[in-house]
Amino acid sequence: MHEVSVIFSLSISGNGYGNYPSTQSLDKASDNNITTKYLNFGSFFYLNIYDICGLNTGFYVTLKRGVSLVIGLQIFTADDMSARDPIIVTLEGSNSTNIDLTYGINWNLIYNGNSGLTNDPGRLTCDQTQLFCNSKQYMSYRFLVTHKRALANSVQYSEVRLLGFNF
Repeated sequence: MHEVSVIFSLSISGNGYGNYPSTQSLDKASDNNITTKYLNFGSFFYLNIYDICGLNTGFYVTLKRGVSLVIGLQIFTADDMSARDPIIVTLEGSNSTNIDLTYGINWNLIYNGNSGLTNDPGRLTCDQTQLFCNSKQYMSYRFLVTHKRALANSVQYSEVRLLGFNF
């Protein structure tokens, strides 16, 4: 598992637009505990149920060890509602710093594909580890969910694990 020096959400706590519940915050996505979860409503209010609720949400991390090579990822389902499972995800890397990362500048696409959860493995588990070709080391990585399993008011997952070298 990767040691994170800084983990940044692309949204804030709350039940409104672009929010996540305070008890299901971003730190839960990387706490080595599959019984906790990160949930995000995306650009919709928590009472809305649309195809796009929760999409294009995620986070970025800056690794403690500095540059590292990521060649795979593993995503764990949350405790309820399989409709919220991420199905298609992206992973991007950057060696830029602070403000560029926050504003989405200088991210390089590493992976755009299956989350490993296409077939519902059940709750609080993962199915397939997604491995991909990557030869470029980065200091920061951004994870985004671009498609979810079905109609729901949000996207959720219990863990995202980056796999690679120099961790």
